[in-house]
Amino acid sequence: MNTAFFQLISQSVVEWTEKGLPFEAATTPGAVAGRRWNLLDDDLHLPLLVLRESALAWNVKAMAEWCSERGYLLAPHGKTTMCPRIFERQLNAGAWAITVANASQFLVCARLGVRRVLIANQLTGRANIDSVARALMNDGELECYCLVDSADGVHQLARHLKEASFPRRLPVLLEWGRAGWRTGVRSEVQARQVVDAIGREEAVLCLAGVEGFEGMAHGSDEAEVVAEVDRFLDGIERLAGRLASGEEWIFSVGGSAFLDRVQAVFDRAPAAWKKVLRSGCYVTHDHQYYAQLLEAAELRSAGHIPRFRPALELWSYVQSIPEPTLALLSFGKRDAPFDVGLPVPLNVPRATITSLNDQHAHMTLADGTSLRVGDKVCCGISHPCTAFDKWRVIPVVDDSYNVVDLYRTCF
Repeated sequence: MNTAFFQLISQSVVEWTEKGLPFEAATTPGAVAGRRWNLLDDDLHLPLLVLRESALAWNVKAMAEWCSERGYLLAPHGKTTMCPRIFERQLNAGAWAITVANASQFLVCARLGVRRVLIANQLTGRANIDSVARALMNDGELECYCLVDSADGVHQLARHLKEASFPRRLPVLLEWGRAGWRTGVRSEVQARQVVDAIGREEAVLCLAGVEGFEGMAHGSDEAEVVAEVDRFLDGIERLAGRLASGEEWIFSVGGSAFLDRVQAVFDRAPAAWKKVLRSGCYVTHDHQYYAQLLEAAELRSAGHIPRFRPALELWSYVQSIPEPTLALLSFGKRDAPFDVGLPVPLNVPRATITSLNDQHAHMTLADGTSLRVGDKVCCGISHPCTAFDKWRVIPVVDDSYNVVDLYRTCF
């Protein structure tokens, strides 16, 4: 990692125009603890998304130790947070790589000095491929992997690498998919066609392994979903076995939603394979979507997977109570994830967030709820991937809600 760059982040000024900071209170991440700001003392603007330091530290350590004990390699999905300081903590804990979703996110990692990046997506378009190629040529120690799932994609990737005068072979992972899901080959026949295309472009490409994402599984009940996950993982394991070559063979899956099923397939795969887990949401967890999935996985595994703690909280004010059972809160779609479940009130019993506007949250109240305008409401979030992108700066707080750091994001 580029230690000097992380020091620069710590010393860079965070202006008071960022969400949450009070008027004329510009500061730096390294100096903010000296301000003695406390969220509960009204020192900061609400709404405000905060990171609980204790939960974040727990999650980083728990996943790193679990992977290390089992011989798995962890390449956490950086697109979840796009937060350099969180990348730093994950890498310092032993992460093998950082996973990203596109060329721009790859360039952020390159700028930070991350040594190995996995682009869990197909690279298309001249500018995207050219930027990746030039970043790699600019830093001979930087490694990059990307995905392929079609002969056309292979040839386009190779063509643009050649146009950029790329002097080495870019390792690619063949993506396994499933009908009706997202990207990835749908059959072993298609897979073989892609492998043959890679062979025809061996001057700039080499097949390094097989990859898949099991998180698209769906069904009417848990048993049906788990069965679909198992069928998918069986398919990618079978394909990986038929194509495997050499000691550096990579076998990579997601892992956030069905960690127990991933453990099962990893543990029966050949010991020589590099088993790469790309979980992203574990680092902050949540209070709803992943919390429910992890609870189910824990029961299925009899506790043999790590437990994570929710690290994100969204604080806001009650700004209006126009009806006895309706409170309007001071956050909305600009501040909170809403694509996979709405935020969950944590400190108001029997309350429910029912809808969001751009800057308002509608919270229904039980009869007799004692709540006043100006009261603070703490909400847990669902789906971290669409929480971080709404905040350029996120305060890190201790368990007493003192602000101890400021984490920037790079979306």
